[in-house]
Amino acid sequence: MDMVLRAITPADLESGRGGILDVFAAAFDGPPYHEGPADTARFNESLTRHAGRPGFRCYIAEEGAGGRVVGFTYGYAALPGGWWYDIVAAALDPAAVERWMGDAFEFVELAVHPAAQGQGLGGRLHDALLAGVPYWTALLSTYQGETAARQLYRRRGWVPLLEHFYYPGGAVPIAILGLQLPVRSAPG
Repeated sequence: MDMVLRAITPADLESGRGGILDVFAAAFDGPPYHEGPADTARFNESLTRHAGRPGFRCYIAEEGAGGRVVGFTYGYAALPGGWWYDIVAAALDPAAVERWMGDAFEFVELAVHPAAQGQGLGGRLHDALLAGVPYWTALLSTYQGETAARQLYRRRGWVPLLEHFYYPGGAVPIAILGLQLPVRSAPG
């Protein structure tokens, strides 16, 4: 089946929400993530909040136009005052904050349903989300271990900024990655 990518705006997020939640639950249920129904509910709340952030972009992958959602990705402008931004900025040295976080896109989530994995869909979603974003860099967090996601990010040029990082109260080691985005024109 041909996979179709479709941009989702905050205004039409509801049209894809059910499929996005189904993919999240299926993709993060097994190892190494072990996310359950409570995690999916928290993700749903976060998605609603995040859709209101400046620079919000979201793509879904469907089995044919209007078909079942089998993947998604989203992100927004990385700005001071956000929980993730502030925690990561506090962990980096000031020069790294200026270089990587001064004009950045926060790559928040990427998931592909297990039945659709291994077909290059994650890479297509990744590339669609970042195509033409008006920022110098992109940032994300991922599990520290050698997951399929980590391999995808490495192939796409992401580099580690922090390794073996723990969120406050977290028990799982995280890697914070950065990506230099294509050269764009300077403002003004």
